[in-house]
Amino acid sequence: MGSLFQTYYPAEQLKHRHTICSKLYIIMPALTVIMAFLLASSYGTIDAYNWWYMTLLPGMVTLVCCMTGQADKKLNNRAVAVLPLDVRRVWDAKVLFCIKSVILGNIILYLLTMVAAIVSAHAAGVMQLADITLVQGASAVFVMTIGCIWQIPLCLWANERFGLYPTLLVNLALNLYSTIVVSLGSLWFASPYSVTARLMCPLIKVLPNGLIAEEGSLTYYPGLMDMKAVPAGMLVCLAWLALLWSAGRRWYGKRGGETI
Repeated sequence: MGSLFQTYYPAEQLKHRHTICSKLYIIMPALTVIMAFLLASSYGTIDAYNWWYMTLLPGMVTLVCCMTGQADKKLNNRAVAVLPLDVRRVWDAKVLFCIKSVILGNIILYLLTMVAAIVSAHAAGVMQLADITLVQGASAVFVMTIGCIWQIPLCLWANERFGLYPTLLVNLALNLYSTIVVSLGSLWFASPYSVTARLMCPLIKVLPNGLIAEEGSLTYYPGLMDMKAVPAGMLVCLAWLALLWSAGRRWYGKRGGETI
């Protein structure tokens, strides 16, 4: 573990220094907040979160994973193959680098949304009609992080096998279908893609379609507000993370000195 954080992880960070990959966790949430407050005005806060976890966060996760993999893939992984490295630690470093981007991206969205709401109220006189408290926002950051990091080993593997564009298109399609359709059903936990959208209903009171989770809203029903879904959903995502991380680690390790 010591060598992972002393050697492999710093090397992975250095590899992406001064690249767009290392800046996506700033660019993507900033764009989300700007668009939400410009287009949705008094609903900017809830729309920023909704647009983020529905489309832009999965997009950022996929892009970061693909760009992380592309750094070695451009050289046919020769740099990894010829050096005396534990290839499984290289995989771990890639996963951790992507997880860091997700955590920072979610935190930045949280902070920018608060700042934007204050600026909107004081500078433009636009009050938020549906606000999210500090506690709700912090809880959302935690859930959005756990709810999507399981995709990281999957996207890293898919990028190695199929490339950037197929990985991006398929992962976004699965995200959209699950968050819009599966998350509202009784079997939402069967698809880890649907977990985040489902858990945002009781946590920040926002439906997958962006409406406030209340009587009269389209697709709303009382069962969506069950807080028991939160720990269950988190366990589902953590189980998928452990499974996919371990499987990807074994697959990457078996390749050893092979190149693609």
